[in-house]
Amino acid sequence: MRPEKEYLVEEITSQLKESTGFFVTEYLGLSSEKLNSLRAECAKNSCRFLVVKNKLFQRALDRAGINVDEQTKKMFVQSSAVAFSKEDAIAVAKMLIKFSKDNDDKPRVKGGFVESSWCSSEEVVDFSKLPSREVLLAQLMGTLKSPLTGFVSVLSGPLRNFTYALKAIADKKEENNS
Repeated sequence: MRPEKEYLVEEITSQLKESTGFFVTEYLGLSSEKLNSLRAECAKNSCRFLVVKNKLFQRALDRAGINVDEQTKKMFVQSSAVAFSKEDAIAVAKMLIKFSKDNDDKPRVKGGFVESSWCSSEEVVDFSKLPSREVLLAQLMGTLKSPLTGFVSVLSGPLRNFTYALKAIADKKEENNS
């Protein structure tokens, strides 16, 4: 392999190892202005968008230890570009799907790799419909907090009733003394 291609494979392999997930897209039909706009959106989402040659990308996948089955290989036809997520892969999926909808379904998301497994384009669209990581964490905390709040309320009930009873007795004695 020529040195420049070897360098590209090493660069892609490095991106694969550093990413939390990536999404393969078909970028044909996007103007250079739109492509630059997409790269800017990616940068805002801790993501890198690279146009790749399919064969070189497949070599980088092999070097990174990511298995590609026959079904997944169908993703690597036509021109491909890859969005590598450095932090929140779901946020990148949301950004790609929104950008695609705003630009006549370009780039078309072919699929992705998140949490050590391949996902189809339909699954990427489903990911884009999920709440953000922060919202999911808040929901989880609320779910965990709810039983504890109820438990504390149940435990404090008898004490609260006892306090009300003492207050009623004190009020009655005060009324009788008057």
